[in-house]
Amino acid sequence: MKSIQQINNNGGKMKNIVLTRIDDRLLHGQVVVSWIPFLKTDEIIIADDEYAADEFMAHLISESAPENIDVHVLSVNDTAKYLNGEDNNKRIMLLSRNIENIEKLIELNAPVKKVNLGGLGFADGRKKYLNAIHMSEEELGILKHIAASGTIVEIQMLPSDKAVIVE
Repeated sequence: MKSIQQINNNGGKMKNIVLTRIDDRLLHGQVVVSWIPFLKTDEIIIADDEYAADEFMAHLISESAPENIDVHVLSVNDTAKYLNGEDNNKRIMLLSRNIENIEKLIELNAPVKKVNLGGLGFADGRKKYLNAIHMSEEELGILKHIAASGTIVEIQMLPSDKAVIVE
């Protein structure tokens, strides 16, 4: 696994995050077939402490990406450091399994301007919010807090779908 220093190239400007998506399926069909080509993504960052510490899972996730896409599975802290590094001329898709990771990235001053909710499955304590989005009251509160702080929060499964703004 590469270190932050090995994957952070110097280029002088901020990294180009083309999509920050919360989806508990991470790198799956909708992302690979629809979002990556639509956004012309060439780098994917998975922000996940558990998977970053699990070499097998990190490898499995990386192998699910198209061949021409660089994939890095990083802890949330390392993701923030990486995203705050200088531009590497890549179109970055940032993926996380949960809302709390994105909240922490924002607290760490990662340059997240917009958050896309793509899939949060049913779990104990969660209710259906819209389509494939299930959230607890606490998770909804975190998203509303993120939105109130100036970050756009939207629900959009596919690029062709109309985005629903969470306020």
